[in-house]
Amino acid sequence: MSVTNLADWESRTSDATESGALAGDPQGEESLAIDEFVAGVLRRANQSVQPLRSPGEHRTILRVAHLFADDLAQTKRPFDRLQFIEAAMGDHSDA
Repeated sequence: MSVTNLADWESRTSDATESGALAGDPQGEESLAIDEFVAGVLRRANQSVQPLRSPGEHRTILRVAHLFADDLAQTKRPFDRLQFIEAAMGDHSDA
């Protein structure tokens, strides 16, 4: 996506959120699965560095997971931080 399309993208996402609010879903359907999506991306990143046996890479991914968890915890919907970190890191949550 180019910078010139950013305003159009923001208007489409706000329209989607408003239509979700009208349907009884105040945050829209997309926001409900964002934590699962982010955890899945971080888990795949973690799995991709596993063959390298690089603890530094695992720690970096863990830090990014905590940054996402910080932001997700500030939303108005219920959020389980520990479950998110465990899902994002798989077997390497202690890296």
